[in-house]
Amino acid sequence: MSALRSSRAASVQVRGFATTPNLRVGPESPHFVAVPKAFQTTNQRTPRTKGTLPVPRELFPNRRTDKPGKRYLDSATHHPLTERQVNPKSGDPEKQAFKIKMAELRKQNFRQGLTELFQRKTVEDTIMANRSAKRKANRERILRQPEPEDERLTRSSVVEAMKSQKHALADPNREERLALSQMRVEANKAQKIAARKEDLHSLYMGARNFIINEEQLNAEIERVFPDGENEAWRNDHQQGENIWNLGIPPTVQHIVNESRKSETHRWDVSQGRLKKLGEQLTGGKL
Repeated sequence: MSALRSSRAASVQVRGFATTPNLRVGPESPHFVAVPKAFQTTNQRTPRTKGTLPVPRELFPNRRTDKPGKRYLDSATHHPLTERQVNPKSGDPEKQAFKIKMAELRKQNFRQGLTELFQRKTVEDTIMANRSAKRKANRERILRQPEPEDERLTRSSVVEAMKSQKHALADPNREERLALSQMRVEANKAQKIAARKEDLHSLYMGARNFIINEEQLNAEIERVFPDGENEAWRNDHQQGENIWNLGIPPTVQHIVNESRKSETHRWDVSQGRLKKLGEQLTGGKL
C-alpha cells in the first residue's frame, strides 16, 4: 500500500499560469487576484461619518441677558410655597423622601451647571476677543511697516510722471460714444416694438379662421368627416381637402416639370410677390 501511495504522488510540482492565490475565495472577493503590495504602507483614511450633527443650542442668547442671573435661577428652580415633608401616613415614606431629595438635587445641579457654563462662555469669549485683537494688531503692523531693502533695490523702475497718476486717463470721445450707444439701444428697442406689432397684426388676421365656440367645432367636424362614404378616403391616389388625404407627395422632378409645362406656377409666384408688395405698402397682413 505504501508503494502504491508513493507511485501515485507527483514527483514534480507544476505551477499554473493563473494569478488566483491558493485561497478558497470567490471572484467577488478583492483577494481573488493576487496584487503585490508596496513596502511602504499607505495612510489610513478616516472613515466618513454619515449624517449631520444637529446645531448646538445657544444657551445664552443676546436677547436674554438676565439668564445667568439670580432672578432667572430663582424662577427656573422655584421652591414650593410650603416646605415638602415626608408624610408618615403614606404607603411608602422612603420613596417619598427619595423623590424630595432628587428634586432638590436636580435644582442644585441646574443652578451649578448653568453658572459654570456661563463662566466657561465668558472665559472663551475673552480668549477669542484677545486673540482677534492680537491678529488685528499684527496685521496693522505688517501693513504699516516700511518696505524691505531687498524689495526696494530689486523692484523695477517706474517713471516719476506715472507715480503721481492716481486718477483715470481722460477720454475725449466719451460723450460721442455714449450718444452712439444710446442711439443703438433706442434702435433695437424700436425694432423689437415693430416686430411685436407685426406679430400681433398677423395673429389678428389669422384669427378669422379660429374656432371659438362649440357650433363652429361641430360644423368643421361635419365638413371634414362627412357621414356619407368618401371614396377619396380609401386610397392615396386622389387629391382631397383633408390633411390626411392629400395624395402621394410630389417629387422634385414632378414639381419642375409642372412649373415648366404650365403657367399656373408662374401665376402663383407673381400673386405671392404682389401680396408681399401690398403688405409692405399698407403696413399689415393681407
